[in-house]
Amino acid sequence: MDYYSVPRRILRGARQLVYPRRCPFCDRVLGSVPICPDCAAELEALRRKPGMRLDASQHYLGELTGAAATFRYEGCVRRGILHTKYHAAPWAAVELGLWLAKLAFGSEMHMAGAEPVPELVEGMSLGYDCIVPVPASGRARGYNVPQLMAVPLARALGIPLYPKALGRTRAKRHQAGLPFEQRLANVAGAFRVTDTELVEGRKVLLVDDVITTGATAAACTQALLAAGAESVFAIALATVEFETFPARDQPLQENEPDF
Repeated sequence: MDYYSVPRRILRGARQLVYPRRCPFCDRVLGSVPICPDCAAELEALRRKPGMRLDASQHYLGELTGAAATFRYEGCVRRGILHTKYHAAPWAAVELGLWLAKLAFGSEMHMAGAEPVPELVEGMSLGYDCIVPVPASGRARGYNVPQLMAVPLARALGIPLYPKALGRTRAKRHQAGLPFEQRLANVAGAFRVTDTELVEGRKVLLVDDVITTGATAAACTQALLAAGAESVFAIALATVEFETFPARDQPLQENEPDF
């Protein structure tokens, strides 16, 4: 059933009577307030603008046609993503996806009770044919953050979301703490397309929560192109910004919980 169908929205509305909607960045109770007033200024300061595209001299983009991220992976954005990953907060992943739809694609939000709902952005379906999330690194969490982030994007862009189009061929070490060279080796051949008909001949929008070096997005892209995808563009809520591309043996600790 569609995430934004009336029955599911009614169920979520009933749940919010007991567990009110919260800010995904600071966990403040928001209810029907669209944007957290405590985080608004910091979020504006962390926005990557005027351009959101990633520079190939600072990130490894492989065969991607391009990649973009809306925020720098710092401050409340970093805390919000870590909270979503490590504190059993699947609802927060959807809220992060709303920010991605708004800032990256210009989707307006309207409040349906205490739930923000993204509006369709006309013409976006001309640029992409489908959305594919980066697969979860394991099953312990019980949900996939990029998949839930992609739900509002699919509604805003009016294109199908294929949550299971990409799978893993094997378990991998977590990328956090690994230098670039080991990250590439860690994800090499780690992904496969589960059904080539879903992506063959299509322009794919690949969704992730954070792009650090770009190794994971590039490995996913390799699998999608091998299965016949026409092109792949990656979008993430946040990125780690480097003045220069990190040394191959430099450890990167972007996802270590610190709270």
